[in-house]
Amino acid sequence: MPVSKRNKLVNLTKTSSKGKSLKSKLIETLRDAIDEYERIYLFDIGNIRSSKMREIRFQWKESKIFMGKNTVAQVAFGRSPEEEYKDNLRNVSNLLEGNVGILFTSRPHEEVVEYFNNVEEPEFAVAGNIPDETVVLEPGLTPFPVSVLDQLRTWGMIVEVDDGKVMLREPLKVATAGEPLTPSNAKILEKLGKKVATFRVELLCKWEDGEFEEL
Repeated sequence: MPVSKRNKLVNLTKTSSKGKSLKSKLIETLRDAIDEYERIYLFDIGNIRSSKMREIRFQWKESKIFMGKNTVAQVAFGRSPEEEYKDNLRNVSNLLEGNVGILFTSRPHEEVVEYFNNVEEPEFAVAGNIPDETVVLEPGLTPFPVSVLDQLRTWGMIVEVDDGKVMLREPLKVATAGEPLTPSNAKILEKLGKKVATFRVELLCKWEDGEFEEL
């Protein structure tokens, strides 16, 4: 059983007394979860917006999922052997960057891995996402209203109004599989209702009973 270091002092960054109180409460909440659950996982969802996380939270409601405020979470876990709340939690802290989440759970490891390895959902891409397919718009009628004609042109679309309809006059490649999307192409695809990204969850590591393992 790893030794708790709960009574160690933590150094919060300079902030208002109210902000410091909120940080202290969050640190306490995270440390309570460390004590309550058998295992801790870090997972990465990448730069993709998704409502899928609400479903995941519901399906793991007896566990605890925390996202956001990575710096405060690092303080809760500890960032060095001297600061860490329990043995080897500093290794978890080192991976707390970007769009990551923390799962506190007592479910078996095999169940966690099987579930998250099978999370997959089509989603609208944002700039910088890597699309799964190539999308080319062919000349012809578009679903866009005349009111957005100027906006479409700023996005690189060669469009004209014909009998009250917006017509695309030249082909336009708005996505290339394996290449990052530009901001304008991401907006076009969203307006068209075309989902070319896939929401996935990557498990990064596991902590259990003082032992750390990268996954």
